[in-house]
Amino acid sequence: MNLKEGDLISGHNVAIGKYMGIGEVDGCAGTQFHRIYDMQKEAIHYIPLDKLESVRKLPAKSTVMKNLEIFKIGKLIDSGEIEGSRYQYFSQKLAKQKFKNEIEVFHDLTVLKEQKGATIGESKLWNSLKERLVFEMTFVLSCKKPDVEKLLQLSQA
Repeated sequence: MNLKEGDLISGHNVAIGKYMGIGEVDGCAGTQFHRIYDMQKEAIHYIPLDKLESVRKLPAKSTVMKNLEIFKIGKLIDSGEIEGSRYQYFSQKLAKQKFKNEIEVFHDLTVLKEQKGATIGESKLWNSLKERLVFEMTFVLSCKKPDVEKLLQLSQA
């Protein structure tokens, strides 16, 4: 991934951050890190140069809206692909740091919660994912939190 100073990113425990370039941490002379300003926590995160795959650029508004079409489907998307633990499958899918994967996992967890088939671990994953997606999408779509939460509900059509 090619980042420029000022790019808005997400990931590595940063909901929304601004890429600040490469720099050094005091006391770690000679070791360089990617510097990311966390806009939610108002703190700077230092990510090792080889760990940049743990972040991604924020999606465009059109990308968000296109991916939200998935909430018109009331069935599990990945049901045929899951072998073994669903929680582990969802966690591995989220590790790829792609917005589409996050939306798909959130959708499937929402379906499981509505069918009362979600485990405790999956419910916790759903809560943390919802918090992150709502914060990120509120920023990208320039709308209020309740409006974004409505977009993240399954259609009753």
